[in-house]
Amino acid sequence: MELIWKELPGEHMIYSGIAQAAVEGDIPVPDGHSVREVLSCTGNVTLSDVAAREGAVAVEGTVSVDVICTDGNVFAFSSKASFRHTIPAEGIRQGMHAQVRPSLQALELINESGRLRISAVADMAVLVTAPGGVKVLSSITGVDDAEQDAMELTLCCRTEEQAGSLRLREELEAPFASGVLYSEVCAALRDVIPTSDGITLEGTLYISALVESRTGVLSQLCRAIPFSERVEGSGQPPMWGDIGVVAWDVRASEEFGLVIADVQLNYRIFGRTCAKASAAVDIFSPTLPFDCLHNHLRPCSFLGCIDHRHALTENVMIPEGLPDAQRVIYTAVRPLVTSSGIENDRLIVDGLLAVRVLYAGESGSIFTFSEDIPFSVETDAPGATDALISVRSSASASGGGRSLELSCTILLSACLYSADSMVIVSGIEECPPKESLHGLMAYFPAPGDTLYSVAKKFNTSRENLRCRNSDLPEVLTGKERIVFIC
Repeated sequence: MELIWKELPGEHMIYSGIAQAAVEGDIPVPDGHSVREVLSCTGNVTLSDVAAREGAVAVEGTVSVDVICTDGNVFAFSSKASFRHTIPAEGIRQGMHAQVRPSLQALELINESGRLRISAVADMAVLVTAPGGVKVLSSITGVDDAEQDAMELTLCCRTEEQAGSLRLREELEAPFASGVLYSEVCAALRDVIPTSDGITLEGTLYISALVESRTGVLSQLCRAIPFSERVEGSGQPPMWGDIGVVAWDVRASEEFGLVIADVQLNYRIFGRTCAKASAAVDIFSPTLPFDCLHNHLRPCSFLGCIDHRHALTENVMIPEGLPDAQRVIYTAVRPLVTSSGIENDRLIVDGLLAVRVLYAGESGSIFTFSEDIPFSVETDAPGATDALISVRSSASASGGGRSLELSCTILLSACLYSADSMVIVSGIEECPPKESLHGLMAYFPAPGDTLYSVAKKFNTSRENLRCRNSDLPEVLTGKERIVFIC
């Protein structure tokens, strides 16, 4: 008797979970300024390195903060705080594939006599997979009557086809703008289209800027600009990608009545390869007694990516104690994900939008208030069991008096995976002979019984069960009557 082994293609799931990292430190204020009041603070997390180690995932990154404040005059600046964090988890080994999607869950700036300190919490969604290398029992030779129960699998791996950067230049009409004090830019990828002469990336740029007029009036310029760019590369559909803003310059061109945005984007494009495989989940022989040893496994298949846009409109009231709004100056928003999961082939993400509104009162003075607005986003996720998500958003507000109308765009990106637990045969060991029944048998299977499970129950072969019942299916309905001789 000889055991024949093979390796499963694709990847298998090692770890999936959420970790948190705390970030604290000083935020330098530009020379010549002392912060009297922080009007608005938003931020994001970027990772510069992710690596699987023995028993952990090590990450390095930065928390970037964008601050609008006043020292008598309104000014804005950006700063960064670096951090390192280790996420412990059993089963992780050096060289495994670790993916981490970070998000800023909490952000606070503490004003200490004009100096600022950051206190932030970054959530990190972690997915660790191991490529191939999983040995499973394929068959046993030398045992002619061995019966095997196998699971058929289709396993898909993500393959990177192309990575690079591109620059976009957009000119926005803004005849009132003489300067830009502050800007935010994010991008969402809508489609990846392989063509005969390259790959076309279609998406949207979301640009928000705090602009100043010649007379010193502050206002928000907010635009969603579609783009379509061809990059080098080739591949077969379906293809997916992710895109991120790494640098931008938003400035006013007063002479031409424009606000000009130069944006640098980094992108990655990937496809997938799929292979069919089978893995033995149980084996027995009617004549040779042995027991199977089993191992738990989570084969992982990459299903693709989704980019979903969700629009949300909400009326918000100015809190008591603050004056009426004459006009809105700027609206900043940061999404906080409170829960996510997949139910009935739908990805459901719940959270809060942490909104900060700057407005001018009748006196011309600037006032601010915060509002947390709940959101729920759903999108199709057929066949998925796990998702690696990220959420971004942009917002603007309008109106006056005691009520303002808030318009938000929520951008949900997710990589979808299917990872179902299964128990496979990892070996066999000798055992005493099993007791067997003899004679003419009549068996009425229960719904969900299989021909294999009945054969093992009576220590006989499937061929023997079909001898007088030739039309028996492998999966039984519970309406059959099986007559056989043991």
